Amino acid sequence: MSSVSPIQIPSRLPLLLTHEGVLLPGSTMRTSVDSARNLQLVRSRLLKGTSLQSTILGVIPNTPDPASDAQDLPPLHRIGTAALAVQVVGSNWPKPHYTLLITGLCRFQIVQVLKEKPYPIAEVEQLDRLEEFPNTCKMREELGELSEQFYKYAVQILDAVSLEERFKMTIPLLVRQIEGLKLLQKTRKPKQDDDKRVIAIRPIRRITHISGTLEDEDEDEDNDDIVMLEKKIRTSSMPEQAHKVCVKEIKRLKKMPQSMPEYALTRNYLELMVELPWNKSTTDRLDIRAARILLDNDHYAMEKLKKRVLEYLAVRQLKNNLKGPILCFVGPPGVGKTSVGRSVAKTLGREFHRIALGGVCDQSDIRGHRRTYVGSMPGRIINGLKTVGVNNPVFLLDEVDKLGKSLQGDPAAALLEVLDPEQNHNFTDHYLNVAFDLSQVLFIATANTTATIPAALLDRMEIIQVPGYTQEERIEIAHRHLIPKQLEQHGLTPQQIQIPQVTTLDIITRYTREAGVRSLDRKLGAICRAVAVKVAEGQHKEAKLDRSDVTEREGCREHILEDEKPESISDTTDLALPPEMPILIDFHALKDILGPPMYEMEIAS
Repeated sequence: MSSVSPIQIPSRLPLLLTHEGVLLPGSTMRTSVDSARNLQLVRSRLLKGTSLQSTILGVIPNTPDPASDAQDLPPLHRIGTAALAVQVVGSNWPKPHYTLLITGLCRFQIVQVLKEKPYPIAEVEQLDRLEEFPNTCKMREELGELSEQFYKYAVQILDAVSLEERFKMTIPLLVRQIEGLKLLQKTRKPKQDDDKRVIAIRPIRRITHISGTLEDEDEDEDNDDIVMLEKKIRTSSMPEQAHKVCVKEIKRLKKMPQSMPEYALTRNYLELMVELPWNKSTTDRLDIRAARILLDNDHYAMEKLKKRVLEYLAVRQLKNNLKGPILCFVGPPGVGKTSVGRSVAKTLGREFHRIALGGVCDQSDIRGHRRTYVGSMPGRIINGLKTVGVNNPVFLLDEVDKLGKSLQGDPAAALLEVLDPEQNHNFTDHYLNVAFDLSQVLFIATANTTATIPAALLDRMEIIQVPGYTQEERIEIAHRHLIPKQLEQHGLTPQQIQIPQVTTLDIITRYTREAGVRSLDRKLGAICRAVAVKVAEGQHKEAKLDRSDVTEREGCREHILEDEKPESISDTTDLALPPEMPILIDFHALKDILGPPMYEMEIAS
């Protein structure tokens, strides 16, 4: 108890009518002001007043303010709270209103209402001594926060003048609150450390936080995840250095509150370390005869490339710990460099992962970001290993000749460590900050030219030239691979369309002149689409003829067969019968579908 004389509130107070909550002495609340009398009170007293006394209001609970000042003042509650207006915030949306931050000082009793307009003013009698509440923060720590159910009894507590009456009303409410908390504790899921978690009413503990079972469940789930993560770290087969780093990070994670931004970063880092395939690998298929058959079935020609793959398999049979070679396929677009990479992975029985490097101009895409940055993540090499789940996949570095360079660094320089067999056994990603062994990874790079590849990077790769196809090779590729693929994509069968080799040669020499077969594939797709239209129209006409008279149909067929020319897709007459199958694609049909030839002069093979 302070020895200073008690502070007296003014004997006349302007009244702020509220019905949202109850302001108790020593507590703070926000209230919205949007009615006529209350708005006039704020504008006249709080906004225009200059003295401390003008910021003291009388807050009357459980009394709604009429919307218009023309209406009579409702009966006022007898007991109110003198409050100090700490903050006033105004807004015009959706309608003019103010938000007040007020702190309760003491209670008062209304003696007489002196004035009703423009806002009510009353003569009041102070009921509490202000020095009884010298420290509002300490008061809130001692009493804690009241639950929502407690507020409906707050008016009765406010009306209790003597301390004895207030205790008689408050203690049963606190007992009821404690019983409810004990019931919630019993329904919670039992744990091994339940004896350490005792629900106790402490000064700083918020009752609403203790009763929040959903928050407890989330915390329990997070604890379970950390336990599982620790178990995975213990059972993983990562190297000793990586294991030490993970153990150190998991200890930091246990001591770290979940609200810290570093909590999620550390947890993501540990999950990545656990998921990486440190010692997990696939068994290579080393049967050279089966590998040769598989490569021949997938790709025609490319003898030099197939020979190099078979040489690797032969040496791999003789030496188990052979390091993965660094190959670079250089050739014009459309010759199948990317698809050969898939076939190599299929031949070896390894996982395949493609990394597109065209346009990459940040070295962090290769080495990753350091964990000090916000939004840091590992590089594409480590991400690819996490995706495939083994440490000996086939990595295809596509378009390595189109790497860029910017202020963020040179990714071609970052690849020097990755593509060097003498260094990549100790590759360190900036995000991991732990060495990872890439020596078992088979790297295959593709490029259209070696002119734009830096000399140091070119020196680390074994260059295999993939030349363009000859006419005979393109014809063979079209009939072995492209035409069956297009027929399957367009729902056609060999019984519906025939493309002879002469027609394929006309397409190659007169419509497509390229080193690869991409344009040839597109032209074959256009032919298949045109045939699909004819086949669909023929089915529609067949259904129409089935519904017509049989004798009329026979007469119509005889008339058509007399005047009918040899079947070709170039016929534009609207026949009553479907076209005869299979539809033969000749030079006239090509001209009708693909237009006039782009190149009139044939080139020699």
